[in-house]
Amino acid sequence: MSTSGTNRDRNAKIILLVITVIWGLNTPIMKMGLMSMSPIVYNACRLVIAAILSVAILLITKSHKPMPLRDFKKIAAIGVLGFFFNQLFVMFGLSQTTAGNTSLIFATLPVEVALINRIFKIEAISRRMTAGIITGLLGVFLVVLGSNKELSLFGPHLIGAMILLLAQFCYGCYTVFIKELNNRYSIYQIFAYVMVLNAGLFLTIALPELRSTEWSSMPVIAVYSIFFSAIFALVVANTIWIWVVGTLGSTKAALSQYFCPIVSIAFAVVYLDETFGFIQFAGAVVILLGLYLTLGHSSADVTRNVGEILTKEDS
Repeated sequence: MSTSGTNRDRNAKIILLVITVIWGLNTPIMKMGLMSMSPIVYNACRLVIAAILSVAILLITKSHKPMPLRDFKKIAAIGVLGFFFNQLFVMFGLSQTTAGNTSLIFATLPVEVALINRIFKIEAISRRMTAGIITGLLGVFLVVLGSNKELSLFGPHLIGAMILLLAQFCYGCYTVFIKELNNRYSIYQIFAYVMVLNAGLFLTIALPELRSTEWSSMPVIAVYSIFFSAIFALVVANTIWIWVVGTLGSTKAALSQYFCPIVSIAFAVVYLDETFGFIQFAGAVVILLGLYLTLGHSSADVTRNVGEILTKEDS
């Protein structure tokens, strides 16, 4: 691997940590907004803001290229499957299952991405990578278990869990298949197309509720929640995500999802006075081990901090 390629991979791994922090914070911040409005209205608002910003960025960067119909159809299919259905399934699934199930299932993205890659023979999945994926998922399970969040697969919880699993599968397809377009178009163009398409679809189904929403009585925290989620979780994180997937590959990029529960719990510890116990600490260590197996150098010390692990060169 060339020096420039090595540096790019190292930078991509560092940026993965930034994305993880944003998405980890986004979960509790979104809940603040959803306390005051329906999920459909909330998603429509943040997607419209994200669409406007993504188009503005595309115009500023002047990175637009003519897109033939076949590629437009492809990006439309990937966008609808990866974002529109993902968001719909997340909205319905969240209301049908426990917070523990939700945290655990959201962290299964690396597993789904690896399976999709294997089925379609897009990226090779080594034994070491498989071991890292399984180890990291075990760590997430321990983190969720230690947070005293209910885990249940009975009754409606099972239905909700299956819906959320389907939602993650949709985003897994987006993560895997977006890489091909990343080789031909700028990340700004890809994301702008995806956001405009999804904002239009959500506006269509949310229009009746948007008209009946009493915006004058909307709490300020809900407005802040919408803008944070739109600007950082959608525009910043997803734009960078497309670049990271193109640099590291979809499987390695998806491993960043293992850190999201840790970030969410850290937020709860600081702002909600929740505790961080031994089981959660053990889970965090196991997650680091899983990342080491997949992203770390074979001679590295597994006890090094997260930043060092994410900046290691590939084995």
